Amino acid sequence: MTIVRHKHENAPRRVVLVGWDAADWQMIFPLIEQGLMPTLAALMQRGAWGNLASLQPMLSPMLWNSIATGKRADQHGVLGFTEPDPDLGGIRPSSSTSRRCKALWNILTQCGLRSNVVGWYASHPAEPINGVMVSNQLEVFQPTDEGITPPVCGSVHPAAMTDELAELRVRPREIDASAILPFVPQAADLIDKPGQRVGKLRQLLAQTSTIHAVATHLMARDDWDFTAVYYEGVDRFGHEFMEFHTPKMDQVSQADFDAYHQCMVGIYRFHDMMLQSLLALAGDDTTVIVMSDHGYYNNHLRPDPRPGKAGPVEWHRPFGMLATAGPGIQGESRLFGASLLDIAPTVLQLFGLPAAYDMPGRVLAEIMTMGEPLPRIESWEEIDGDAGMHPPETRIDPVEAREAMQQLAALGYIEAPSEDADKAAANTIGQNNLTLAQSLADAGDFGRALKVLEETREFVESSTTAQLLLANCYLATGRRDDARAVLESLGDGNESLMRREMMLGIIELAEGNRELALERFERVARVDARLPGLQNKLGSVYYSVKRYQDSARAFTTALEIDPESPVALEGLARAQIEIGAVESALDHAIAAVELTYHFPRAHYTIGKARLALGDIQGAIEALEVCIKQAPRLTAAHVLMARAYRQLGETEKAMIAELRGKQLLS
Repeated sequence: MTIVRHKHENAPRRVVLVGWDAADWQMIFPLIEQGLMPTLAALMQRGAWGNLASLQPMLSPMLWNSIATGKRADQHGVLGFTEPDPDLGGIRPSSSTSRRCKALWNILTQCGLRSNVVGWYASHPAEPINGVMVSNQLEVFQPTDEGITPPVCGSVHPAAMTDELAELRVRPREIDASAILPFVPQAADLIDKPGQRVGKLRQLLAQTSTIHAVATHLMARDDWDFTAVYYEGVDRFGHEFMEFHTPKMDQVSQADFDAYHQCMVGIYRFHDMMLQSLLALAGDDTTVIVMSDHGYYNNHLRPDPRPGKAGPVEWHRPFGMLATAGPGIQGESRLFGASLLDIAPTVLQLFGLPAAYDMPGRVLAEIMTMGEPLPRIESWEEIDGDAGMHPPETRIDPVEAREAMQQLAALGYIEAPSEDADKAAANTIGQNNLTLAQSLADAGDFGRALKVLEETREFVESSTTAQLLLANCYLATGRRDDARAVLESLGDGNESLMRREMMLGIIELAEGNRELALERFERVARVDARLPGLQNKLGSVYYSVKRYQDSARAFTTALEIDPESPVALEGLARAQIEIGAVESALDHAIAAVELTYHFPRAHYTIGKARLALGDIQGAIEALEVCIKQAPRLTAAHVLMARAYRQLGETEKAMIAELRGKQLLS
């Protein structure tokens, strides 16, 4: 099968995809208002912008491969930071050889288009694409007596360019006082003190600068069609310095706060400056997409920063950002309800290429000026031809793999590599299966998630996180007794007692024991008020016992904790319909789907509110979306029948009623 590009008159000549790991609108908006991120502000003014819903679990290797492929983890195969090493035993970092489907640059290679790919997560060894690929290992080097260690083998394709690009690597010692002082004005006083972080700051700036130097060099060097560049700086700075950001956290000393509280503002401003260079090199005939894989808690929702209190992923907020402008993109437009899975289909549309049915995301056509999305093909995996992918037998050098894993361990993402190769491999298999199960559950496929967990029973029994997920899958598949048994086996002294109590409350609720459920939820509320999810559960319980005012108060409290909680917005809308505040309910339900478009219950609530307001056609449109997303939601068919009867369309009403009855039977 041959794919023909459909060149639209509004299509760009080129596309640049810029990844800012962990960039968050909550940080960006105040900086734009202060005039501190003028480049991004100008991009937003002439293009489109909005939130991007992340995927669970929020692990960078999984997420950035989902962005590049348009597929979830169970499809692309990159499940974590490490994987078992089939050749040497033990473990190795997840890599480009772990991915089992085509990324954007592979598809473009098949279509004769030239790409630059720089620093993408889990891209080592560099793939032999049409163009230049620089893996995320070029930036990893150590100082030596002669200078720095040479680039690791396989970090550049074509290999003949390795020496040329190696010269662009920025050494930490090259980050001088003029670069450090905007981040740490007291750097001169701190440099000789024990425990200071100036050295770490210089290292992170050097790595970020290396990626930028290589990307700009390649953009200026040769002609290209697609450039994808990944900057890890915001995320890496977050893990190192977000605890010192304003407002001051109680667990942080005044001295550390005074020293480092400007670091996060500094790294955002630095990224804005780098973006200016990219835009200048891209030119006006290029569409630029700036996006992140998730956000980063920066306010009262930050977890306890003390060692051992919270893992790195607990700092990640479930909404990233997207801003795009250029040919094919509408000016001054807002984007609602987008997710990471929509990036690949949208990039393909910009190139006049179709998305595939095995890509669950959508083309963001509402912000584009290129007409209707192209008809989809079954799968790009079925398209023959050289895609610039590695042969299956490719493997990673063990020495380089060890160095990369030590860096991941230093960040806290993984435990330090064990000398016991078999034990390390078994633990990695368990962790990756947990990631796979979390990803499947995030997609609503609880049956497959349950199967994965049950096949890894020994690891599940050793992991509280896995046991809680197992219980959740049992609940979702109607196996309440099994869920209760798992939860009660955790014991009262477990560190995840609050989540255990919440889930036991859900079981009590499902079994009709509403007062017992309420007791459990209120017990958790007294212990940990930081959890908006707890207030959402309280709101749901109050709603189920028809205490609608209490329900609305609980959901309002959840929104005070986290104003961008789609579950709280939809729950408040539901409660408001019952107390007669229908117009406000509609606003809140719409806000929920603007954050997360794939949210059937929210579309149902929109339909219910519109019907109550007399907007019958609007109600039908919302219910159609709901039923498309959740075909077995009986209430949606029943409400659809009611809407059609009000329109006088008896035949359509009877069909909807019949479908509802079939589901009930």
